[in-house]
Amino acid sequence: MNEGTKTPFLGCERVSVQFFDRETPVLKEMSVQIEEKESVLLLGPSGSGKSTLAQVLSGIIPRSIEAWMKGNVYRPERVGVMFQDPDAQFCMLTVEDEIAFSLENRRVPPAQMRGEIQRLMREVRLDLPLNKQIAELSGGLKQRLALACLLALEPDVLFFDEPTAQLDPENTRLVLQDIAQLRGEKTLVVIEHKLESVMEWIDRVLLFGPDGSLQGTGKPEDVLRDHAQAIRDYGIWTPRMWPVTWEELLRDPQHELAQRLQSTPPAPNPVDKTEPLLEVRELRMSYRGGANVWSDVNVSVQPGEWVAVMGPNGAGKSTFLKAVGGLLPVSGGQVLLKGKELGKYKPEALYDRVGFVFQNPEHQFIADTVYEEVAFGGKLARWPQEQVERETTQLLADFHLEALASKNPFTLSQGQKRRLSVAGMLLKNQELLLLDEPTFGQDAATTRELVERIRERNENGTTVMMATHDVELVAETASRVLVFAEHGLLFDGTPQELFTQPDLLARAALIEPLAYEYRRRQAAQEEGSVYA
Repeated sequence: MNEGTKTPFLGCERVSVQFFDRETPVLKEMSVQIEEKESVLLLGPSGSGKSTLAQVLSGIIPRSIEAWMKGNVYRPERVGVMFQDPDAQFCMLTVEDEIAFSLENRRVPPAQMRGEIQRLMREVRLDLPLNKQIAELSGGLKQRLALACLLALEPDVLFFDEPTAQLDPENTRLVLQDIAQLRGEKTLVVIEHKLESVMEWIDRVLLFGPDGSLQGTGKPEDVLRDHAQAIRDYGIWTPRMWPVTWEELLRDPQHELAQRLQSTPPAPNPVDKTEPLLEVRELRMSYRGGANVWSDVNVSVQPGEWVAVMGPNGAGKSTFLKAVGGLLPVSGGQVLLKGKELGKYKPEALYDRVGFVFQNPEHQFIADTVYEEVAFGGKLARWPQEQVERETTQLLADFHLEALASKNPFTLSQGQKRRLSVAGMLLKNQELLLLDEPTFGQDAATTRELVERIRERNENGTTVMMATHDVELVAETASRVLVFAEHGLLFDGTPQELFTQPDLLARAALIEPLAYEYRRRQAAQEEGSVYA
C-alpha cells in the first residue's frame, strides 16, 4: 500500500455517503486505498454499499447521482465503468458507431478509427459486422461491446459492477476471462456474485458489513478463512469450490463439500395431471425482419409445476415468458390458460390469474413508495383495508423491506429493487407466477429467503415458471426444465435428464450443477478415467 504523505493512486479518506431520502448513511467513515494496477473485489451482502463505494471512487457520486457526501476522494483522471445492464451505457445504434463514440472522446483522428475499432473488437473476441445493430446482440455480446468501448477510452481504472448478472454461464466465463486478462495492465475494481472464476486473479478483497462498514481486507483466501463466520452470517455468496480442487474432493469422500454434493436433491411436489393450466400450441415468435426467435413450440404445463426456462442469452427466454403471460403478441400459434385463449380474457381477469416479475424490476414499478408498490394489487382488487395492511406488512417483513417502506422504489439498491418486485407480485395468490431472473443480483441469504417464499406458494398450488441462468437453483427447485436454443425448444424434461447430457448443455451454453459434476467425475474415477 502507499505510505507516508504520498497521495494514493485510487482511494478515499473518511468518506460518508447518505442519499437524501434515507435517515442513515450508506457508507460511514470509509477509508480505502487501492494501488495502481491492483485488482480488488468488493464483497458484501445486498445493500451494504459496494456499488455506492464504486460510484464514489469513479466519480459518479456526486457528479451524476446526487447524495450528501463528506470526506476526500482520490482518483486518476481517466476511469471507466461497466454496469449490470449494458444497454444503460449505449448511446449509438451500431457496433462501429458505439466504439467510435468512445474514440471521439479521446480525439482519435477519423482516419485511424477503423483500425482501432477492429483492434478493440479482436481484443474482446467480438467477431461481428461493424454495422451490426446493437439491439440485435445477445446480453453477452453487449457486455463485450461495452468492454471494448471502455478500453477505447484508455482508462487507468476500470470498475465492474456485477457485469455478468444477466449472462448465461458460457458468456459469464467469456466476459470474466476478458476482464481477467486486464490484470496487471489496469487497476480493476470488481463487484461480482459469481466468484468461481474471479478469486484466482483478484489481489485483494474488501469485505463489507450490512451497515456499510468495512469489516476486513486482505488476500481472497485470508478473508474467506478469517471472516468465515461473518460471511455466513451476512449471507454472502462464496465460491462453489475455490480453493478446493477436484483432486482433493475425489481423494477424500468425507470432505465437507463432498458430503454436501453427495446429498440427493429434494423430490418435486406432486402435480395435478388432470387438466393443463397452460397450453402452448405451435407457438412462433419472429423479429420485425422476419427471422424466427423460436418456432414450433408446444408445451403443456400442469397445475403445481415448477418449470425452469433456460438457454443462452438471446434465445428468447424472456420473450417466451412475456408471450405466455399475455404481455407480447405472438407471430403464430396459440396460448391457452385453463383451456381459454389469452386474447379472450379481459386484462383484469387475466392478471387475477397470472403474475409477472420482470427481469428489470424498474419496468414494473408504478407507486411512489415501497409500501404502496406492494399494496397496489390489493387496493386494485378492492380488498378490505385491514387485509391490505396485514398482507403488505407481512411481505415487507419477509423481504426485509420494512425500513424502506416510505422510500421511493427507484432509490433502492439493485438487490432491494429485485426483492420489491417479487414481493409486489406475491401479494395476490395468482394461479401462474412468471419470474424473469428472480434471483440475479441477490446475496446468498436473500436468495434463500426469496426461493423459500416462492416455494411456499408453489406448495400451496401456484404454478411457477422461472427464467434463469442459475443451474444450481434449477437443480434445487425445478420439477421440469424447458431449454430454448437454436431458434426452438431444444429440451423439455426433468433437471436430472438435462444435467446428465453434456452435449446438450454445451449447445445451450449451460454448465452442470456442482453435484452433478462431482458424481460424474466420481463415477469416471471409479472406472479408471483420467481427467486433464
